[in-house]
Amino acid sequence: MTFEEAVSLVDRIKDQVVGVPVKGRFIESLFIGPANWDEMHVFMNICFQKGEDEAIDEFIGKSFSVYGRSVSYIKPDLPRWDVIVLDDWEKTIYN
Repeated sequence: MTFEEAVSLVDRIKDQVVGVPVKGRFIESLFIGPANWDEMHVFMNICFQKGEDEAIDEFIGKSFSVYGRSVSYIKPDLPRWDVIVLDDWEKTIYN
């Protein structure tokens, strides 16, 4: 989906998804990133180094996905971040 479509999806589902268990994990936040998982590390590095707007600009024209982020703790001070693709959330919930 385009970046604009991903933003629209986030706006539509955020109140239904954040704070709710999805596939056994509580979704704490949503974020938009590249649909191609192999490009995620490049996208995240640009976000950290130059900011999210710059990363989005560099990926415009590519496909984006909406991800739900959850955190669990391996140890009290060692978080483990998990992400779940939510692109089909509306189809899943309404069918």
